Amino acid sequence: MQSTMRLTLAMAFFWAACGGFAAPASAFEIFGIHLFGREKTPPPPGSISYSVEVVTPEGDRAVNKQVRNASRLFADKKDPSPGPAALLATARGDYQRILATLYADGRYGGTISIKVDGLEAADAPIDSEIPDGATVVINVDPGPVYLFENLKIENRPGPIAGDRTLPKTPEELGFVNGQPAKSTVVLATEGSIVGRWREKGYPKARIAEREATAMHPEEELDVYIRAESGRPAVFGETTVNGTNRMDPGFVAYYAGIVPGEPFDPDDLERARDQLRRLETFQAVRIVEADEITDEGTLPITIETSERKRYVIGGGALFSSVDGFGLEGYWRNRNLFGRGEKLGLEASAGGINGDDPNGYNYSLAMSFLKPGVFTPYTDFASRIYAEQLAPTTFRSRTLGANAGFKHRFNNRLSGDIFAQFQASTIDQTTVGDGDFYMLSLPTALNYDGSDNALDPTRGFRLGAKAEPFHEFNYDNTGLISELSGSVYVPLADDRLVLAARAMVGSIVGVPLDEMPANRLYFAGGGGSIRGYPYLGVGPRDATGEIVGGRSIFTASAEARIKVTESIGIVPFVDAGNAFEDEFPSFNEPLKFGAGLGLRYYTSLGPIRFDVAVPLEPYDGDPPIAFYIGLGQAF
Repeated sequence: MQSTMRLTLAMAFFWAACGGFAAPASAFEIFGIHLFGREKTPPPPGSISYSVEVVTPEGDRAVNKQVRNASRLFADKKDPSPGPAALLATARGDYQRILATLYADGRYGGTISIKVDGLEAADAPIDSEIPDGATVVINVDPGPVYLFENLKIENRPGPIAGDRTLPKTPEELGFVNGQPAKSTVVLATEGSIVGRWREKGYPKARIAEREATAMHPEEELDVYIRAESGRPAVFGETTVNGTNRMDPGFVAYYAGIVPGEPFDPDDLERARDQLRRLETFQAVRIVEADEITDEGTLPITIETSERKRYVIGGGALFSSVDGFGLEGYWRNRNLFGRGEKLGLEASAGGINGDDPNGYNYSLAMSFLKPGVFTPYTDFASRIYAEQLAPTTFRSRTLGANAGFKHRFNNRLSGDIFAQFQASTIDQTTVGDGDFYMLSLPTALNYDGSDNALDPTRGFRLGAKAEPFHEFNYDNTGLISELSGSVYVPLADDRLVLAARAMVGSIVGVPLDEMPANRLYFAGGGGSIRGYPYLGVGPRDATGEIVGGRSIFTASAEARIKVTESIGIVPFVDAGNAFEDEFPSFNEPLKFGAGLGLRYYTSLGPIRFDVAVPLEPYDGDPPIAFYIGLGQAF
């Protein structure tokens, strides 16, 4: 590697491990009022401004972009440097940053030159005079991409049966003779070796030795890696620090780390998820002891910082078809010191006129007790009153439920409840009157996606079954649903194809003896966009829409990222509800289509969808708008 500043392979690997160098966020002002980002301030005396030119081989845009992303000089070019010495120091740091980027791309024979006002930065005296408005030229010849050759791993862990969370093997990562010799692959291989030893129950495994030798004439990289597994261990005592109101014994129990069980990093990750789920802690850190005890145990320490007990929140939704929606809640996140939650919530929706009898209201109180029976089982209960008033009916309901939620693993969960509802239904010809329903709703859900609010790969499956008895008409029946969604990334995750489908059925009860608020309707932001909420379904003799005993809906989206923060989403939805107990498709499917805009934030994408009904009923609006947080599904 020819340059005026050199770096060893080992140091380059270290720089690659440190990750990218993010440029600072830009400031944003309106009419002189600073809103966010770094506020502009006058440059201090003695500072110098400069311009930066990045020169790479003609036509090699990828390398030019890599150099610009790695260079601190380029990232900070809009901000004056405090002085010549600081500018030269930044330039000298750029040699290392750029070199590490080349190594990460498998290039070990390149050259780097950084000239500040004509002076090579590595050779220039630190007290060099550099005028304001200096020109910085970064000239990089990346050289060829080297290939792996003569690879050796000593003390590699053997196969591990029955574990689905193993790190990728070195071969799967590209640590293979003849493949591009990227330093990132070497680092990932070391992480894989250590990670697989840890999965076998050796918590103090480490890389004891690494030799990486660039063979310049052959354009090859020889690599030797030696691992030390250390001793196997079982989990020791769990200690909890930092609790205030929380019971530390309960925290240790709820984390689910069982003393005497073989060490498994998956158990630690599950413990982190468990403790985050409590919503009681601002921060949780699980620390392994530095040494395994003489008895072969590894003590664990859980360090916590508690949140405030009380939280108040709210939100708003808007649809041009269904109107405004408002909601608010109050919650105690730690009622008795073991993460118990008591909540009050209220909402009003469908606000698109001046008649409150046509709004949707709800008022509810909920209680959740975590960690009953097992750390992964919660008791939950809720009492509520609500009015639901779509265009098809109006229902007023008092209800209560109580039951258990259980997490089988980090993907699979289920729940079972006992529920009672008393409803009065009017403004419809089917399913009206008074109803008293006792039911046993159960659900099983599998989430194989990578993100709750913005999934880009994987799939989700859900199944629900609710046996019930309705006392007014003395009917016993079953409500059941199956749903699923799939996410397929393309074009380096900048395009995600997403699809979902749901089918539901009510059996054992005549259509006109089922309360309308439990019948199936399609339409709305969570169903067929473009149509009114619960505005699609079979019709009675007068032409009014009534609910059905079965439903089918499906959606498809193409989620296209235009930039890192902006995306567009063309979509199509389809579905309908049917009078029969199972979808008979005697009612034609209704279709809606549209285009969405996504603004990606750290909390999830903000969604704005515009949809049109392709086969509207008489009186349906020609276009609908939807705003929300998170993808549509």
